[in-house]
Amino acid sequence: MNKIQEFIKKLLFRLSANESYLLYQNQLFSKHAITVKHDRIRFIRRWITFPFKLNTKELKGEQFYLLLIHTNNIAHFFHDVFFPFYVEWRKNKKRVCVSIKGDHFQREFLESVIDPQDLIFLDYNTAYSFSDLIITPEGRDLKIYPEYLNICREIKNTCFTKHHIVEARNKNLIYGRNELSRKNLLDIDQQFLQANNIEQVFLSKLSLRDYLDTLAKAETFTYMVGAGVFNLLFLDSSVKVLEINPYRNNSWAQMFGLSNLCQFNVVISNNLANSSAATQDEAVLDSHVYFDTQIEAAIKSLVTGNN
Repeated sequence: MNKIQEFIKKLLFRLSANESYLLYQNQLFSKHAITVKHDRIRFIRRWITFPFKLNTKELKGEQFYLLLIHTNNIAHFFHDVFFPFYVEWRKNKKRVCVSIKGDHFQREFLESVIDPQDLIFLDYNTAYSFSDLIITPEGRDLKIYPEYLNICREIKNTCFTKHHIVEARNKNLIYGRNELSRKNLLDIDQQFLQANNIEQVFLSKLSLRDYLDTLAKAETFTYMVGAGVFNLLFLDSSVKVLEINPYRNNSWAQMFGLSNLCQFNVVISNNLANSSAATQDEAVLDSHVYFDTQIEAAIKSLVTGNN
């Protein structure tokens, strides 16, 4: 038995009458059957009693939401974890216990949408016991929620208001993921950008406020497919968007709903370079794309209004 297994075994003590849940890292144990689907929790299982006892931090006498964020991918964070939670939370607001592994951007986003006084950030390596939790399901497809577009706009407006940002959409932006390891837009022609009044941005390097302020200025937005689908949340119906896909259309925006927040277009390129950091089962979908005449033509149509 390794040290973690031994530690967890010691955590599995007989709960008192007012303790029903135990959380350690991404493992949640419960006295009650948990019926919601949530693959982000490694194990969800009924409580098993052992004659061992180890001190935990107790959060009792109150019903909390439990929000487990153990992914650094901002698209998985938003689609899989945050949005299904938010749909429920906005109807029945209570304090939220958040387990997050050091992602500052996600934490700032949460504090922009939910009053920080209502957020309790948990230490990943501390064990917590609770008397009552609301566990929301994992999701992916925003379209299953009839009001999802209005809810997305609500989230955007809340963030902009929090950071005193006013939308002034007068810039052509391009985001090539060039600061990341996969799906880069390679050899971007800077003369082409200058001639067409296009500004290249490096969104993952920005603070949350600067990130929001940048997207609030987008009149057109060109980007490489990937986790950056989250960026569409901060656009509006007037913004013309071009998503560049390597090899085939693998657009989460179209599959799961965010494409309906803007004027959305896709271009598929087969002028590719392999990425040594590919993580998808179909590795070609993580390929870099060369900036070529096909990409130029698609962007020019976007910025001139001929798409």
